Amino acid sequence: MCISSWRLHLSGFLKFWSAVFIVVTTLLMLLKRETDAASTPDDEDVLEDASMTQSVAEAYKQLWKIVHLPAVLSLVAALLTMKVNC
Repeated sequence: MCISSWRLHLSGFLKFWSAVFIVVTTLLMLLKRETDAASTPDDEDVLEDASMTQSVAEAYKQLWKIVHLPAVLSLVAALLTMKVNC
């Protein structure tokens, strides 16, 4: 069989990468342990600066501000209205 005759369909591509994602995520969840950042001595000098730590809500507020920048809005408009030739 010639390699040039192989065809990759979108459904097969998505199934393969979704399986890889699930396997890797599961392995990370089972094998990797999180450590408390405040208890590690290497990170103490980094965590002293209060401006570097933020809550999840603050992170989403910052993301919301970024999404509403004029350059990002025009990029989104261009991507949503462009024609895809397949």
